[in-house]
Amino acid sequence: MVVGHLFMRLFPTGGLIAMTPRILIAFDGSSPAGQAIVRAVEWFPADSEFHAVYVHGTGETIRIPVAIPPHAATGGLDPEPGLERRIEKQEREFVEKKIRDLTEEHGVQIRLHWRRGDPRHEIVQAATDLGADVVVIGSRGHGRISRLLLGSVSSFVVEHAPVSTLVVR
Repeated sequence: MVVGHLFMRLFPTGGLIAMTPRILIAFDGSSPAGQAIVRAVEWFPADSEFHAVYVHGTGETIRIPVAIPPHAATGGLDPEPGLERRIEKQEREFVEKKIRDLTEEHGVQIRLHWRRGDPRHEIVQAATDLGADVVVIGSRGHGRISRLLLGSVSSFVVEHAPVSTLVVR
């Protein structure tokens, strides 16, 4: 199914201009995120500008207080130096490979954007920064309790994105 072959934008002067749609796909490496890419490629023309945004979480999305000292698990020593950088490097390689595979499989170009922070806010900001025409995001299908406690990235993006958002289930 193709949503539209041509995007038109109305300018304040009353003129219309044909444009290539700019599609932002939220990607976290999960199966629902992979489905979001597949659906975006199916729904929008192949000459669309496809952008995937991956957000490396900073761990500040949810804080749970605990009574365990920070370095108790490591015998009071700081965790291995450089460990976080190595994990982020492996994460980046994994995501880049997934995007490369999906690009080759579907015959489209997908430009990957790497961000750090809270995925909810970073996806919304990426839509603004890139001038996206639409955001496509997968839904993990969390239950009501989980959504209440953790929040839903897709729900937040639907509510706060500056453009329409398609949620793929």
